[in-house]
Amino acid sequence: MNRWYLLLLAGVLCISTSAILVTLASAPPTVAAFYRNFFAALIWLIPIFKTRPFAPALFRHNKKKFSPAAIFALLGLLFAADLWAWHRCIIALGAGPATLLGNVQVLIVALLAFFFFGEKLKKYYWPGCLLALSGIALLTLTRGIGQSVIIGLALGLFTALTYSFFLLILKLLNDYQTSPQQILFWVSLYTAVFLLIPLFGEGESPALSTASLLWLLLHAFVSSVAGWWLIIRAMDHLPVSIASALLLLQPILTSIWGEIILGQSLSLIQICGIFVAVGGIWLAAR
Repeated sequence: MNRWYLLLLAGVLCISTSAILVTLASAPPTVAAFYRNFFAALIWLIPIFKTRPFAPALFRHNKKKFSPAAIFALLGLLFAADLWAWHRCIIALGAGPATLLGNVQVLIVALLAFFFFGEKLKKYYWPGCLLALSGIALLTLTRGIGQSVIIGLALGLFTALTYSFFLLILKLLNDYQTSPQQILFWVSLYTAVFLLIPLFGEGESPALSTASLLWLLLHAFVSSVAGWWLIIRAMDHLPVSIASALLLLQPILTSIWGEIILGQSLSLIQICGIFVAVGGIWLAAR
């Protein structure tokens, strides 16, 4: 297998721990989202000084391109909006339906990649994606649906849309002399700053126990730093549509970690859903 696929799969493996570590942290959703990005920015701050994170070249642009600083800020805004909406979608619909709706990004990204990058999709891509989403539905919808269906659907689709644009704009940074470390530092920093707005607006206290902060620090290192560094490295060398299809492995792996770490047992239907989803992902990414 191409090593870039292996890097991407390793990154997906890391970010699949996100929901588990947030659960163990027992923190309010916006507070948890803020700290995971704030800690990630702090972790990146030391190693990236060698790559000059504040170098003037990062903030220059010509008539044909946007400033990298503007792209970093836009990515931070999109990721902050994605996290805010997704956590509220979980409250409205439940974790299963929220996970399914968030992963509709695979369809949106494919269409956007076709229009913006001219990526031509092979004939098995769409059947594979639909099969994967069907498997994820079997895996996630068996735990029931929450009460606020209309609000939850709107939040879930908004999550998928913002995540899709986030992945697409990441691809634009291939045209700039930026390193994955620089990208992740600035995106984490901007995301944390943008999340301060809803955090204080909701009246949530940012004060957490030492145990919660340590879980979120571990989350920042494993998911936000290691996971996304591997994903960004791989996306430089893979079509964005294929990368988004492989990201569908995240909810499958999260369900497996949920059984192993949190004792959330899987039913026979959910296990069948995992196999169906994996088959669809394999078909879409052939």
